[in-house]
Amino acid sequence: VQNMHEMFTSIMVTIFNDLLRMACILGLLLYMNLKLGLILCLFVPLAAAVTILFSRLARNHFRAIRKQLSKLNAFVQETISGIILVQLFGRTSDLKLKFSELNDGYLTKTLRQIRLFGVFMPITELMSSLAIALILWYGGGEIIRKQLSLGELVAFLSYMRLFFQPLRELSQKYSIVQSALASAERIFHLLDTESEEQTDPDIKENNSLSLIGDLCFTGINFSYIKDKPVLHDISFTVKQGETVAIVGSTGSGKSTLINLMLRFYEPDSGNISLAGHFLADITKHRLRQEIGVVMQEILILQDTLLKNIVLDTGKRREDVIELLQQTQLSQFVTNLPQGLDTLIGEGGLAMSTGEKQLLAIARVLCRNPSLLVLDEASSAIDSKTEKLLERPLEHCFKEKTVLIIAHRLSTVQRADRIIVLEKGRITEQGSHTELLEQKGLYSRLVALDFGFEH
Repeated sequence: VQNMHEMFTSIMVTIFNDLLRMACILGLLLYMNLKLGLILCLFVPLAAAVTILFSRLARNHFRAIRKQLSKLNAFVQETISGIILVQLFGRTSDLKLKFSELNDGYLTKTLRQIRLFGVFMPITELMSSLAIALILWYGGGEIIRKQLSLGELVAFLSYMRLFFQPLRELSQKYSIVQSALASAERIFHLLDTESEEQTDPDIKENNSLSLIGDLCFTGINFSYIKDKPVLHDISFTVKQGETVAIVGSTGSGKSTLINLMLRFYEPDSGNISLAGHFLADITKHRLRQEIGVVMQEILILQDTLLKNIVLDTGKRREDVIELLQQTQLSQFVTNLPQGLDTLIGEGGLAMSTGEKQLLAIARVLCRNPSLLVLDEASSAIDSKTEKLLERPLEHCFKEKTVLIIAHRLSTVQRADRIIVLEKGRITEQGSHTELLEQKGLYSRLVALDFGFEH
């Protein structure tokens, strides 16, 4: 962006000025002596050919420089953000070595560009010298033949030097132009990325559409990488008002199901419907208004607690206070220095994991969704905090369809139904008691879970 700013604010103006000067001087030279002017024009196609060749080579070099610089910046940002991990595991030496490799790569690519520019500039000077030599040779012959005076030749050469002066300046600025164009390619690649609004342009927003009903997954197959499926023929139904838990080992496809339901991805085959409407026929904005998600990782805005809870719902302060009292979250707010007006986030109050989960629940309740998703919502909290969350969660579950994704099986025992995923396939379904009696994967997971807890 900085390169683009420099090019449009200073370089483009200068280039336009130089090109205008060259055109005016060339016209004057042709007017002074047509033959000598035409000889000079012979070098224009040659200069254009050299410039085009240089521009292609220079663009490739600058493109490589930009890519290498982005790798270097990403590495530095990642290292700084994870400095505690670096120090704990003693990775300083390894990271220094990797930084040196990336830095050397950047230096090498930059030197290649400098060498290329070092060839282009002398070629430009050589062409101007050849043009002057040819004009002197032909002009000298014309003087001998009494077709041209010495004064006219000297005047022509003087203006000719003025013609090559802006050409030299253009050559010097050409490096900046090519660098800016290489940067522009990366910017336009980002701008050309299809936005979510463009992915369903034919779907009309319908706020009156009722999405309160059964959630159905039918024959869902999905893969992040072609020919490497993550989900295989997933089919199940969550009845309206039912609480269904999805459990399984890491990598079994639990969170992928949620991503498909929220339309962050589209299934390779099969379909998902809510209240009889295919999700592909519902705009993403409308769909996500009806789904409340409590995630393990909670985004905290640098603002007051009230604004963190309300977000874009437009809820009044009185409504939020009433909501907190109904779910017994008011005790959490009372303990804060300034209540709902307490500044949290970066530069504000540091919140514990349990407090963040309480905030996430309050956010969801503000939206009053018909479908609630708990995605690993209690996996990072202790048993005491989990007990604290029971009452608010019970309030969330009232008259709502609930989908629970959990590692800790103590949180899913009260679900109406439990679905067990293994390697992207449904292997078991049933209540907690029924699955224990089957002595299958769920039974083994429960034994491991409670064994670790005790």
